[in-house]
Amino acid sequence: MRGLAAFPLIALLAAPISASAQTRSVYGPEVPGSSAFVRVVNALPAVPSLALELGATEFAPLPFAGVSPYRPVTPDIYQVEAGGSAAEIIPKSGTYYTVVCGPKGITVLEDPAHVDPARAQVFLYNMSSLPALDLKTADGKTAVISGVRPGASGVKVVNAVSVSLAVWNGATRVGAVGDLGLARGSSFSVFVLTSGSALRVIAVKATVAAK
Repeated sequence: MRGLAAFPLIALLAAPISASAQTRSVYGPEVPGSSAFVRVVNALPAVPSLALELGATEFAPLPFAGVSPYRPVTPDIYQVEAGGSAAEIIPKSGTYYTVVCGPKGITVLEDPAHVDPARAQVFLYNMSSLPALDLKTADGKTAVISGVRPGASGVKVVNAVSVSLAVWNGATRVGAVGDLGLARGSSFSVFVLTSGSALRVIAVKATVAAK
């Protein structure tokens, strides 16, 4: 593993951050201070092009395993419909949300904002039926995020070091993530999706669209 020879790997880890402590994002353009932020994930293998609207905010069509940027939306009550399922989302000002449209319905998750410009943030989303997933180093020796249940997410703030990662189910490696290219102030998300009888692991860098 590059960049870790002089430091113990445990230095990569930090305590989980709390959503209630987040007041300011370190990434993305300036947006109205009253905005909430929503992004959409197409986890529907049978829907090759998924487009959603939240009030006046339109999300461009996403292919399967596509992840939109966070988009600023006006705090309100919205009804989201996709793949024959519906869900209500009530975004709050200054709060970030990931809306995952999957075969078993629509999952709305609140994402702690990233506020530490000196460190990186990593999420793991378990959109599979596996009972618990971990994000570990590629060799499986060091856990970064542990025990993420189906339909849930976990998050860590970590030092911006070079390290190869993978998703694990216990002692079984589910899929490779590789080196995310962690940088100070960056936020990355790893999603485990179901495609038929197979699993798909994708990793994206979080961004915020201007509008």
